[in-house]
This record gives sequence, C-alpha cells and structure tokens, in this order.
Amino acid sequence: MFLHGHTPAPRGMPPVDVRALARRFRLPLADLASATPQAVSLVAERWARQFRVVPISASDQELVVGSADPLDFDCERTLAFATGRRIRFAIAEPTAIQRRLEELYGSDYEDDGAPASPESHVDVQHLTREQETAPPMVSDDTTSSITQLVDELLAAGIAARASDIHIEPEERGVTIRHRVDGVLAPARTLPRAVAPALVSRIKILSGLDIADRLRPQDGRARVAVNGVAVDLRVSTLPASHGEKVVVRVLDGRSAVMTLDGMGFHAEELARIDQLLRLREGLVLVTGPTGSGKTTTLYAALRQIKENGVNIVTVEDPIEYRLPGIVQVQVNERAGLTFASALRSIMRQDPDVLLIGEIRDAETAEIAIQASLTGHLVLSTLHTNDAPSAITRLSDIGVASYKIATAVKGVLAQRLVRRLCPRCSGKGTSCMACGGSGFRGRLALVEVIVGSPEFERAIAGGASAERLTGVAREQGMRSLWAAGVAHVRAGRTTLDEVRRVATPSVADSSAASPEMVRERMPPKSHSGAAQPDHDTFPPMAELRIGTVDVYVIALGATVADWRVLVLQRSMDTRCPGSWETVHGHIEPGEEPEQAAVRELREETGLAPERLYNVTVQQFYLHKPHQLMLAVVFAAFVKPGAPVATASEHQNAEWLSVGQARERFQWPRERMALDEITQLLSTGNAGAAEDVMRVI
Repeated sequence: MFLHGHTPAPRGMPPVDVRALARRFRLPLADLASATPQAVSLVAERWARQFRVVPISASDQELVVGSADPLDFDCERTLAFATGRRIRFAIAEPTAIQRRLEELYGSDYEDDGAPASPESHVDVQHLTREQETAPPMVSDDTTSSITQLVDELLAAGIAARASDIHIEPEERGVTIRHRVDGVLAPARTLPRAVAPALVSRIKILSGLDIADRLRPQDGRARVAVNGVAVDLRVSTLPASHGEKVVVRVLDGRSAVMTLDGMGFHAEELARIDQLLRLREGLVLVTGPTGSGKTTTLYAALRQIKENGVNIVTVEDPIEYRLPGIVQVQVNERAGLTFASALRSIMRQDPDVLLIGEIRDAETAEIAIQASLTGHLVLSTLHTNDAPSAITRLSDIGVASYKIATAVKGVLAQRLVRRLCPRCSGKGTSCMACGGSGFRGRLALVEVIVGSPEFERAIAGGASAERLTGVAREQGMRSLWAAGVAHVRAGRTTLDEVRRVATPSVADSSAASPEMVRERMPPKSHSGAAQPDHDTFPPMAELRIGTVDVYVIALGATVADWRVLVLQRSMDTRCPGSWETVHGHIEPGEEPEQAAVRELREETGLAPERLYNVTVQQFYLHKPHQLMLAVVFAAFVKPGAPVATASEHQNAEWLSVGQARERFQWPRERMALDEITQLLSTGNAGAAEDVMRVI
C-alpha cells in the first residue's frame, strides 16, 4: 500500500508529507497492511503505542517498523533492547499508524496512551532489595529499559525450563543461551551496546560489586514468578569481550523431589530403597557435574524424613530449602568447612547426615567415622562409575579396611533427556517441548549394594575392574544396560544414551550400538516381548558378522507391500532355498555400509530409505561362533528392475504373506513380522530418529 498526501497527525502533531520524508531519509514507504504475526508478537503493545509504530516484518537479525518519525532514536534503542534485533524504519502517515494500531491491538487504551487497566505481561517481580548506594550507570530512560530487559530475560529463561541462563558478550552482540534438559542452545541475541548495563543490572540484583569488572564474582538473588519465589545463583567471569554471566535457576517447583519421579527402573528403585532403610553406613552417589547427584540425594532425604529421624546436611551451596531438615551452608572464609561443620554436627544428635561432597581426606575420615558410629551418611564423589568410588576413597588416603566396613552402597548416575510425552508418538514436535522432541530428564543408574564378597574385595585392595566384576555378580546393571532398557521401553533415544554412557566388554548384549538400535523389545514368533537380558550365554565366540536386508516396495497399506525374495542357485549352499538379501560385513565396514553394498551387489537396487530393525543370532557349529545378524529394511522405488548376482537364480516380488511362506528360515519370517509391526505406516513414527539410517 503506497501512502500519499497531507494528513493531520493525531494529538496536535503537524501534517506529514510521507513521500518527501521518505526521500529525505532514503527510507521505504511502509505497507502497514502487511504486518506479520511474528513481527507483532515481538513488540509489546505498550511499546507500539508509546512510540506510535507498527511492526511490519521480522527476521532473526532485524525488525521493520512503520513510523512517522525516523529520528526517534529512543524508539530504535528501546525496541532493539526488547527484541534483540536491528531496527529499520519505514515511513507511514501518523493517522494510518493509529488506525492500524487499533486494528492490531484493539482500543482499550485511553487518550494519553496509557492502558485503561494495569498490565500483567511482566511475570518476574524482584524480591531482593537493590543496593541504594549503587551509582547510576546509565540515564533514567535507559535504566528503565535495562530493568525491563533483565525482567524479560529471566522470565523467558524460567518459562523455557532453563536450569542455567548464559549471557555471553561477543564481538558483534550479546548471546543469550538456555540450558534446557542438560543441553545448551541459543535463545536470542542482543545489541553489543547493552552488555555493560545488562551485567550491571544483574550484579545489583545479586548483591555484587558493579565497579569490579576484573574479578570473578558469585552472588544470589530471588525473584517471584507468578507469585512463587525462585532462587537464582549468579556467577560472573571476566572475558575478552566483557563479563560473562551465568544465572543458575533453582526453581523448587520443577525440581524432581521423589525417587519415583526420576525414572529409575523398578529393580533399581528396590535396591536404592534397600540402602535407604539402613540405620548406619556410608552411601555414595557418583557422577560428573550436572548428573543429578544432588537431586537424587534430596529425593532420598525426603523419603528418609518420613521415618521421623533427625537429618542434618552440610552443603556448598544449599541448592534447595528442605522443610523439616537442618541445612548448614559451608563458609570457608569464616572457617566453616565441611570438616569443621561435621565435628559440630556430631554433637547435635543426628540420625542421618548428608555431606554435599567428599573433597579431601579429612572430610572422608569424619564421614567414615560417623558411618561407623551409628549414623547413615549420604555423600557424593566425582567418579565415572560406581566401583571407582572405592578406589577414589583409597586414593585420598582412607584405609581399605575402613572403606570395606563403612561403605554400604554406591550409585553412579547420569541424566538423559526424556522423549516428550505429547509429541514423541506422533513423529512431530510441539510447543510443550519447544520443538526439541524432549521434555524433562530421567536417570540412568548403576547400583552397588554391599555384600560380604564385595567387602572382602575392597579389604583386599582389589582393582576397579575386579570390583566391577564382583558388583555385576551381585546384580549391578551397568549405565549402558540401564540406558538400553529405557530405549527399548520408548522413554529416550539411543543417541541420548550414547551421549552419557559407553558399553563395556562386559555388556555382551549391548556391546555394539547396532545391537540396540531398535526402540522396542524384540518380539517372539507369538508376538510376546522377550525378556531384556544383559548377557548372552558364554557358549561360543560372539561376532557381529552378517547383515540381512529385507527389500520392500511400499504400497498404500501393508497389504499392498511387495517384498523381494531371492532363490539361491543350485551350486551354492542351501540350493533352491528362498531368502532375503544376506551377506557378510567386511573388515572395517559398518553394518549400514554392508547393507547398502550387499543390496547393490545382489539386486542392483539402491535404498530410498533404510531402517535398522533388530539383531538376530544364530550358531555356526563348524567355527564355533555365535553369529549376530543386523537386520535392515530397505524401501525401494516400486517397479525398479532387479539384477541378481550369480548366487541367485531367480527373484520375485511377493506380498508380505506370500514372502513369509516362501522364506526358508523361521528367523526370516520373524524379522518380516517385526518390520510390518514397526514400519506399518511406511516410517518408524516415534522411533524414526532411532531406526532410520538413510
């Protein structure tokens, strides 16, 4: 829409010749009718009315607004702060802008441009008292804008379920990133000029020194979100382009505070419950930073508290306030260390002690002594797995016989993202998970429960490898096996498990990721789920040596599918039998590569889509090998010509039922049954990201 003429401006403004104004500033004329929903959603109504601008279009880098005043620098600066985008003006008549604002936002505003009723779009209200002596860093108008910007950043991060909000000044801007469910992702970008004022505002909120920009600082703040208090831990770090700020969100509403809600398997919960029923001893939770150790310990305390015991914790820092439990904050500057606090606590008649972390020999010795004198002690260590916690205690100077007597159990833990319950079954994304396909996390855990055999191994100075073997004999399941069980149950994906765990040689059935690419439990011929075993019987050498490729031309339904069956030549093994594409995995070749190669060599076909379905086993008695065949389904173009190799004398396209009857081996019929169940819609649905290879 092109605008022209002289139109009286509202509220006493002089007439505007929009064409002359556009020529003077070399700006385009605004097409107010083309305002996009994305652009409108970026600009709050009060900003649009205050500056009399209409949001027209937006990209990731810039926002175009219609305005009658191209010299309104306050408008440009405020909208840049609020939207994190560069602002471009397009010229429009004031009356046209006013009409369009009424169309977009309605007419609930009074003549002075203020809302007729109080607004409630800002969800974050600060509960901390600002330092009244802090010197102003910017003008009053800019201070108001920065205050609003910080409110919006915190509100957005908390609404996105972020555990951490990263504010990172860079050469060309300030990047805001959110860590959601353990994964860090960009959220928005702000102009570079806002960095100093933004950091200063956050420092004021958390009680830090805004004048000191050369030292790292740590502080705390508290905000209210919809009337609920949320604690924040703030850390600043001087960097090359300015101070980086990380805000840890300690939202008690979203913290998993029960063991049942953490995603443990039933047998793992039973073993953990067995440990928490002890009246004395040391129970350790291990894992790297961010693996959910503190959450597990808090959930354990909540369960123990129901037994009417006196619980005291020593933490650095206290992350969540637990009613009915005495929590002590370590303050090393004041001389209140873990060790000194524990000495005092022992005179407070505790039944259960939680030590945030065993960091040194002194703390370890006091924890061991407390566990040997009638107290249940819970604590954490930074080790990769559960058995390594024993060697870690030995390394920091605790005698083996004391460890053997005191340690009653060890949990090693990792967190993986949980598939979104709303959209994972539909193969799409939704607003609940922010389009990621994941919402929330669940725990992978390996649990050692003390036994006489385990105590003897510790007292004898056994290595971590030997301790692992003893623990497995006593029923410990590895992190990898726990993750695979979650994958098969449809709670997460194999890529998530791979991100935090690695199969060991002892994980026989899970030794190769290819063996667990399927999400659902393997089906028997009757359709019943087979039990989830962790090991194969040690009857022979185990090899992943072959691939089976089921070639399918898709139809509208499974009844319309056509399956390629091949008849073996008379001078080969099993002459005259009918089979699918079958071949060996060459040295250095991945099973997926072998599947594509064998398909090309035996049929001349190339897959449009390739799915990894399951793994089957069979025994070769001559070489005494238990062979694993990785099963693939290859969807090819209907009507594609087949060029068989010399080992096959015939090829036919049959219906699923006909192919099932034609196949020689029962395992081929079973595999075809699984393919029709898992891929009946032409894709794997919720398991697409796990099963699809090409």
